Amino acid sequence: HCTIYVLFAGTYTPLALVTLRGPWGWSLLGIVWGLTFLGIVFKIFFVSRFSLLSVAIYLLMGWLAVFVLGPLLRRLAPAGIGWLLAGGIFYSVGTLFYAWKKLYFHAIWHLFVLAGCACHYFAVYWYVLPA
Repeated sequence: HCTIYVLFAGTYTPLALVTLRGPWGWSLLGIVWGLTFLGIVFKIFFVSRFSLLSVAIYLLMGWLAVFVLGPLLRRLAPAGIGWLLAGGIFYSVGTLFYAWKKLYFHAIWHLFVLAGCACHYFAVYWYVLPA
């Protein structure tokens, strides 16, 4: 579960450094990597406890982009925003399956995670890296 935090930080890094740049980018980068470090420490010391808190932290980290939405809208193509939003929606809906703890819901959650990862990959590959 520690790698979930690293996945979020790894997704935010090119957006922060390439797309946003400047104070917005560096601030977002610092916050995200700070939360990543804290999340990893949290997971190491509380391995199988506080799962709802973990989900809440994942959602918070995932939707931090809302705080830089203005600069992001000015610097990223609308289709890139669409891919980011789609990925965020996949991750968010997937957390419902993760939290419900019913038979096969964990596997369904992983499908939503894969879809979210794919969306964010395409956003970075097609709209961030070419910049």
